[in-house]
Amino acid sequence: MNIQHLFTFFLFILVLSSNAQSIVSGKIVENTKEETSISNAVLITNQQRYFFSNHAGEFSFELNPNEHVDQILAKGYLVYNQENLSSLIKMQPSEASIGTRLKGSEIAEVTKQQVASSNFQFKSFSKTVISNEAPDFVLRKDLDFRLTQSRGLQQKINAISVEGLEGVIPKMVNKDIHFFNWFQTYVKIFEDQFVSPFNNLNKSIYEFYSIYEDAQVEIISIEPLLKGFQRSFKGVLVLDKSSLKFKKIQVTLYADYKLTLSTEFDNKLGLPLATELYISPGDGGKKVSFFGGGLDFGRIQKKNPKQDKAKLVHQQIYFDYKSGDTISPFSKQLSKILEDRDYTVPYTYWEELDYDFIKGKALDTLALRLYVDKENVKNRVKRISAFDAGYLPVGIVDIDLTRLIKVNNYEGLRLGLGLQTNQSFSEKYRIGGFTAYGTQDENIKYGLNVGKLLNANTSTWLNAFYDNDIEEVGTNSYLTDQRVYSLFEPRLVNITFFYKYEKYGLSLQHNFTPQLMSELKVDKNSISQTRAYAFENDGNLFENYNLATATLGLRWTPNYTYSKVGRRIYIDNEFTPEITAQLSQSIEGVLDGDFSFTKLSAKIDYDFQHSWGSLSSIELGGDLGFGDIPLMHTFHAFPNSPNKPTVLNRFSVAGIKSFETMYFNEFFSTKLATLHLKHRLAPFKLSNTIQPELVLISRHAIGDFQNPERHQNIAFNTLSQGYNEAGLEINKLLFGFGLSFAYRYGAYHLPEFEDNLSLKFTFYLKL
Repeated sequence: MNIQHLFTFFLFILVLSSNAQSIVSGKIVENTKEETSISNAVLITNQQRYFFSNHAGEFSFELNPNEHVDQILAKGYLVYNQENLSSLIKMQPSEASIGTRLKGSEIAEVTKQQVASSNFQFKSFSKTVISNEAPDFVLRKDLDFRLTQSRGLQQKINAISVEGLEGVIPKMVNKDIHFFNWFQTYVKIFEDQFVSPFNNLNKSIYEFYSIYEDAQVEIISIEPLLKGFQRSFKGVLVLDKSSLKFKKIQVTLYADYKLTLSTEFDNKLGLPLATELYISPGDGGKKVSFFGGGLDFGRIQKKNPKQDKAKLVHQQIYFDYKSGDTISPFSKQLSKILEDRDYTVPYTYWEELDYDFIKGKALDTLALRLYVDKENVKNRVKRISAFDAGYLPVGIVDIDLTRLIKVNNYEGLRLGLGLQTNQSFSEKYRIGGFTAYGTQDENIKYGLNVGKLLNANTSTWLNAFYDNDIEEVGTNSYLTDQRVYSLFEPRLVNITFFYKYEKYGLSLQHNFTPQLMSELKVDKNSISQTRAYAFENDGNLFENYNLATATLGLRWTPNYTYSKVGRRIYIDNEFTPEITAQLSQSIEGVLDGDFSFTKLSAKIDYDFQHSWGSLSSIELGGDLGFGDIPLMHTFHAFPNSPNKPTVLNRFSVAGIKSFETMYFNEFFSTKLATLHLKHRLAPFKLSNTIQPELVLISRHAIGDFQNPERHQNIAFNTLSQGYNEAGLEINKLLFGFGLSFAYRYGAYHLPEFEDNLSLKFTFYLKL
């Protein structure tokens, strides 16, 4: 270090070390007219402690007795010499201080040694405070962790509370403020995934520079290769040279929102000791909230933050580490476990802990209580959680939002109401039902179901049901498909071909593991027609008929994580693949069944998340039916083109996984294979409110039909030559609306150009 730098540090030390046990704070900026903040600058003390400036260039820490700052480092900067060194520290850009570039493989080698191959158990306390115009949101957790090679990271929740709320809702348990593991492909903060600098797959995304080294440590600067790339961090890390483990990591982000995330590690185990996360509003364009749904309580940033002064401060410590092969995971294959969801943790529980950071009750508890009551926060939080799945809780029942309003070409406007009892009614029993009326067919549809929970640990339910309704011809629904809710179902608008059914039966739902769910259903089904159709079987024509059917469905989600809250199992995080299979057998002669036939179906969904923010997805499906199958129970490829002559007349709503250029009732199959390929680019940020997404689409189907001559009064084609469609979507142009374009090509290309073309609008809106 030259004389000029020594003089600078000497002046700085005089200012910072004037008082023992003093808290020092300041800001580090460029020595330019703009005084741009410098994040991730390193302040090194004479006691070999390391502190960093945050995303705004600010720092604040407490010095020990006789401790002072020795050096200040930042990649590409030197401390600027000035006569009166104050809390505003200016640094001079300098090519000489860029440091030595390291290979990504060198960092990857270090990460391999960070954590020994063993099983661990440890404890943790955390506190999250979100401040804005509303009273502070304060979330506290007392956790026991298991980290094992067989089941990964699991947590058992000893106590959890949000100040001002009673009991627990699943979102309080499932919502991760940040991920524990720095060394996986992505680091997740709230709902967003960021590219980890420490995964070997991402070494082409970041570059690393050694900016300081002595006998004990090496300090390394982390820089994203693509400047302004919002899914990557800037950062700095301290490497302990004796153990070859990271001592401390900090990353910052200044984009849609601003954050600083830092972790200190145990020098021997390589596991975290403490983590701190700070988030404040940034450029905007993204809503950031704990609960979501427009609730101010727990909100960090609006889509247009303007002068929003909100902030999040999260602190978490880890302690009482034990390791060894004798440590076993928690008994269930669950990521989070909370046994008692109704227990409200009193503040005295947290006050009695020996850690100051987790204490600190709301300054004005009366104001908090008044706010919670006035804004109806408790009920709104419950409704937001339920609304994600398409339910609106009202007392002991949930209103099924998917049944309120639908439109199709047979019923016209379908007005309905569906109700299902919730856990406020009973943890062990549920009762549900629905009714609907079609303004065009002028018929009432209805159904009733009851269920009893046989085993909470395996989510085993025994159900009985009765339905009197209509169904689209050729639809093949999987029993175990998770409920997907949208404000409306696009394909329903254009469907014309339905059949009526009256069905009753029993079903048994059982999860062999949380990742492997099953359902067995037996039912009797009476079918009647809504239009001229007859099925020829053994010389007889059947318009109406009975079926006795047994169906077994399986769904395997090997990478999903699940949580247990009270007696119920909830999805914690969703990671593909999703593999679904189903076998259905109708039996002649049982319960007056008229036909015997077999149906086999399977599909796999897989998403590929790319580091630059785009997403590729693939769905491969196959269906096979044999025996005496009426047309109602064969397969279609989810066509979504109205049977109308011009492109503009066919303008409607695009589906999610449907063939947009395939006309309704054009094809049916007893053998069918489909392939859907999508590639969604990262959103184009035109403004905070307008961020369209471009999606490239390729769809393919091939099939065949056994004995089509047995189906009377209807003409249709097969897919034996293979069907091909290419398209693109420009989604979320305005208020969730976008545009869809698709074109049919290949063997089933039609003579008139516009008959092969589809132009529609899309609708994707997240509340």
